[in-house]
Amino acid sequence: MKVLIVNTKMNVYGGAELLIVKLANYLSRTGIENKLLVTFLSPEIEKKFERTEIITLNKDLGSGIKDIVTEILILHKHIKELSDSFDIINVHNFPSEVSVFGIRRPIVWMCNEPPIFWLNTHLPSLLLVPHKLVLKFENLVVKKYVRKVCVADEFNARRFERIYGFKPEIINYGVDYEFFSKGNRKRALEEFGLFDTFIILQVGMITPLKNQMESIKVVERLRDKIPNVKLVLAGWGKGNYMLMLKEYIRKKDLEQNVIFTGHLDRERLRNLYHACDVLLHPIKPQGGWLAPFEALCARKPIVVSTRMTASDIVSREKIGIVTNDFAGAIWDIYNNPDKYQEMTERGQRWVKENLSWDKFCKEMINLFYEVGRGKEKY
Repeated sequence: MKVLIVNTKMNVYGGAELLIVKLANYLSRTGIENKLLVTFLSPEIEKKFERTEIITLNKDLGSGIKDIVTEILILHKHIKELSDSFDIINVHNFPSEVSVFGIRRPIVWMCNEPPIFWLNTHLPSLLLVPHKLVLKFENLVVKKYVRKVCVADEFNARRFERIYGFKPEIINYGVDYEFFSKGNRKRALEEFGLFDTFIILQVGMITPLKNQMESIKVVERLRDKIPNVKLVLAGWGKGNYMLMLKEYIRKKDLEQNVIFTGHLDRERLRNLYHACDVLLHPIKPQGGWLAPFEALCARKPIVVSTRMTASDIVSREKIGIVTNDFAGAIWDIYNNPDKYQEMTERGQRWVKENLSWDKFCKEMINLFYEVGRGKEKY
């Protein structure tokens, strides 16, 4: 079997990018030939691949409608040229799934989330129309050309079925338990000046969908109750949302309570997991799947929003707090740390026993074989 992995630009080493690296390296180690087609790839991510051949188109396009259409057409051209050499085409982030229109090869989409979040409803009506047209075309392409779709959890499965009208496969992401269960707490405390503080950690790119503003407001509500509280926002960010956050921090005199770390490598991130007192995850239903489970590897309490897509798992397994009263939950953790010890121990065990990248990759390969056997339908 030969697998062509297709993705849009990979300029930040986040969860979706980690997934592709893990899958490609597992395919290589098990003797399955694979190639990555990507519009842009950062050197940091490129060096993570072991034996995967990489085709980088060096097109670091923006997110405007013209850029999206250009990216679709560029990817489509190269997929069409390469498709006859591969048994499976495995597409990942939007708009890579749109680029397979007209391609007669078994296609599997790893749908981290549907692209509904790309549709900015606050756009002027003249700009909103082409966005809607692209999403309508995307929906038609998925229904006609994509053979199987994978999502990470029941929430995403239900959402996907509402949008596209058929059921996807559910394959939970993996977590590097052995890596994240070990960390250097003292090193993180020294690096970010966090000694003698109560540390609230949020991990993820600085974007409205990750909802860092809510975390800042939580600290604002708690600073008089927890005088030594600090919020650490670990993730890359720039642009208007970042400026808005910093302006709010300035107006509310929170400069001493909030730290932006910028993008962190995985070792520095795991040190922060071990240094923090609680992971706060107030995100909206987009991305951010891995961070709570990585924090559980370090046996830290997690507080996640009811809209976080894995909140069903957290609630069902009783391994964290699912709420929208974030300040209330953190105040209870601060006052009753022993109360949450059993919960974090249970969470650590559950992650170790249920979430691994080997398990994720094996299930993906089984799906590739299942889809490949039916390719005579084309």
